[in-house]
Amino acid sequence: MKQKYILVVDSLPPSILQSMVKIRALPGFADCGLYVLTRQPQRYERLVAASSVPVELARCSFEDPETLRTLLKPYLEKLVGVVCRGDKRIQYLRKVVPLLPAHVRVASVEALTKATNKLLMREAFQKAYPEITPKFVRVGSSAEAAIREVEQAMTYPVIVKPANLASSLLIHECSTKAELVDALQTVFTEIQRVYEQEHRIDEPQVIVEEYLEGDFYSVDAYVMHSDAVYYTPPVAYIPAKQLGVDDFFLYKRFMPTELPSEEITAANETVRKALSAIALTYSSAHVELVRTRAGWKIIELGPRLGRFRNTMYRQAYDIDHSLNDILIHLGREPRIPTAAVRQCATYSIYPHSEGKLREIHGLEIVTSSPLLVWSSIVAQHGDVCRFAKHGGHALAEFAIASEDVAAYMAAVKEIESNVYAIVD
Repeated sequence: MKQKYILVVDSLPPSILQSMVKIRALPGFADCGLYVLTRQPQRYERLVAASSVPVELARCSFEDPETLRTLLKPYLEKLVGVVCRGDKRIQYLRKVVPLLPAHVRVASVEALTKATNKLLMREAFQKAYPEITPKFVRVGSSAEAAIREVEQAMTYPVIVKPANLASSLLIHECSTKAELVDALQTVFTEIQRVYEQEHRIDEPQVIVEEYLEGDFYSVDAYVMHSDAVYYTPPVAYIPAKQLGVDDFFLYKRFMPTELPSEEITAANETVRKALSAIALTYSSAHVELVRTRAGWKIIELGPRLGRFRNTMYRQAYDIDHSLNDILIHLGREPRIPTAAVRQCATYSIYPHSEGKLREIHGLEIVTSSPLLVWSSIVAQHGDVCRFAKHGGHALAEFAIASEDVAAYMAAVKEIESNVYAIVD
């Protein structure tokens, strides 16, 4: 039997190895292994050694096309799919795609480029479905001419955001001209440093867009082709603004939501339009939306799984998000149960002011909770804490879930009342 491989681009999370156990149980895939091209193979050696899945690791910088071609050549005819996890790694997938054989199901470079560049994304939306996108302009400086162009295109408030960053980095809301000038000066001062910090190889770009007022949600979708798009249940958001914090991080994600079925249908149709506009195929997609008075609008989309979604969909709906992501790259339909089995929420703890971290108050409430299903405590006493709009990241993140609604609501109340960062 001919050896088969699924190519993994740069990052090998445990979820892929767990999903591969199920893939290898499918007819015709018992001999399927992983070929991992990564900048840091040593990072995964211990994980691979403990797995029953055959894995071959190869060091790859993705910068040299000839080296990349040489690494891929022995495997090209054996590849049955390609998987790439994480927003930062899509830039490496774009380097790989042109070298793959025609039988490998993967998104085009053009679609991946539009899906990871908010300017190109907005331009594609405007051309195909203008009703799903806010007004926007690209700006190259904080000069008076740039401010004038923004003010001619839209009214305040507006949002300043880099084209190629995720996690709310360097995003600013501006209600006046003075705030817009300050925000642009900050962004253009910090953007090169943050792009380097986030290992972005794209040229920094900045856009200003119309502020969308409404409720925030996201939908992850599995795209095979234009007539085969599969939608996961929506996730609701609590952004920093609802906490009274002048920042753009997402404090809480939770599901199931209370959206009526007609609103879910309308949201999914908006997602379909967005995916069609950039011609994304054979990819998972994470799409963030706002339900406004004028209907659903797209904040942005990414050709990837959403953050925390492996945990959230498994806990709330028994959806194997990681497995589905691999299945669509093999030409197989995903499995998406639609009946909620648990309540689930994830929290990202950011500072409410900038400074040095004294402590994350109430953290023991989380770590001792029987509802805790995942956690990552990143920050330590004395660490410098910055807002997301200034390039900062979450200090701690965790997920809770329960079939018992009363126990879940009690845990939510205790966490939201007592868990927060104290900054000096």
